[in-house]
Amino acid sequence: MTEREIDDHYRRREEESRRRYDMLQVKREVREERGRLLRLVFATVLILVICTSFLQLDFQVQQRIYKVSELQKEVDELRLENADAKKRIEDAGNLQTVQRKAASFGMGYPREGNVVYYTLEEHDYMFQTGEIPET
Repeated sequence: MTEREIDDHYRRREEESRRRYDMLQVKREVREERGRLLRLVFATVLILVICTSFLQLDFQVQQRIYKVSELQKEVDELRLENADAKKRIEDAGNLQTVQRKAASFGMGYPREGNVVYYTLEEHDYMFQTGEIPET
């Protein structure tokens, strides 16, 4: 074998080794790219899941706030109804007491002729200057 053939042989082996090395490098880069892509997809899915969870929690909080405000309105309405009912009960009791007291003094409902009308000229009040006649 000549020196040239030996150099060609080593050069071919070196080129073949270089090609194999380049192919291994490409395969390794593809694997690394695949790993990066999988990590990116996983991170994206994780972020989407977290954002969806936060949105659901926010929606639930908003629903509960709305329900609390509705219940607060209902409580306020019931308090007003309760106060009105209490006032009516107190007034009814007082009216009956007044009627009984008036009856015990001999008072009754006004009849025709028992009502005295006064006309006011310029003042919106009057002074009693004498006794009110009994009937």
